[in-house]
Amino acid sequence: MESENVLGYVDNLTAFGIIAPARKSLVITNKRVLILDASSMSSTAASAGFAYVFGIFGRGMANRASKDEVRETTEKLAQANLEDLLKSNSENVALDITSIERVEISRKNILIKTAQKTFKYGLSNPDIWNRNSTVYDTYVQVLQAALGAKVVSK
Repeated sequence: MESENVLGYVDNLTAFGIIAPARKSLVITNKRVLILDASSMSSTAASAGFAYVFGIFGRGMANRASKDEVRETTEKLAQANLEDLLKSNSENVALDITSIERVEISRKNILIKTAQKTFKYGLSNPDIWNRNSTVYDTYVQVLQAALGAKVVSK
């Protein structure tokens, strides 16, 4: 039986919540894609506060302020026991690699389609807009390593 190995992650995803955007991260293994809650009280508070004071521009400021914190949280999630993570939060989801039909990724959004459901998140890491940064390319490479031609980069 083949063991499950973490291939990488996509951090700083945004799922819009009622008060402030929820931060999500993908942990990609050779068998599954896990959608995990990566929110912390400080990143949620920063996002709500900046958005309240500065409107839409405040969200960008919050993304810059919290990106390292969310990345560090994601790195810890990727090293934790994945089964425990799934049990710890009812919003955490595991998608079997074989159930994923298509992944569309751009510098703005990521869309994951299965036969039952479509998951759509904003990419909120401000480094993906920096053409000298390898963050976006790394996201695409990790997804392609697990899912091959199912990944479409736009």
